[in-house]
Amino acid sequence: MTARDCFELLTHKIHTVVAATSDGGDPVTCAIDIMDCDDGGLYILTAKSKNFYRRLKARPTISLTGVCGRDTMSSVAITVRGKVREIGESAVPRLFQKNRYMYEIYPDARSQSALSAFYICEGSIDVFDLSVKPIETRHIEW
Repeated sequence: MTARDCFELLTHKIHTVVAATSDGGDPVTCAIDIMDCDDGGLYILTAKSKNFYRRLKARPTISLTGVCGRDTMSSVAITVRGKVREIGESAVPRLFQKNRYMYEIYPDARSQSALSAFYICEGSIDVFDLSVKPIETRHIEW
């Protein structure tokens, strides 16, 4: 499994992941959706009014985990740790086109202007695959 394979799985099959950030204190988790990916990383969105946004700005790193499978013994868990770079509002229309449900949450230009996109890049990926025997683990730097 390559980094791109992991990004595709997180984006298109898992989609909602649990992410951890920190502002220098204790870690804080939240559920986020992976909006898109490319060979270099993952794209996420958040509202600029959220504490999640402030934590990403204060300390631009993230760890996230997504799991897919019917049950424990058919599951694959992917954990990504990486640097985060804000790419701003310019990416929002493209990410909405790829995730049409977002128009139900943020239906107009005014509400969409409250969002900012981030790019997760340069980090590591750990894969724990219980769906195969023997169990496979993989560490990928990207």
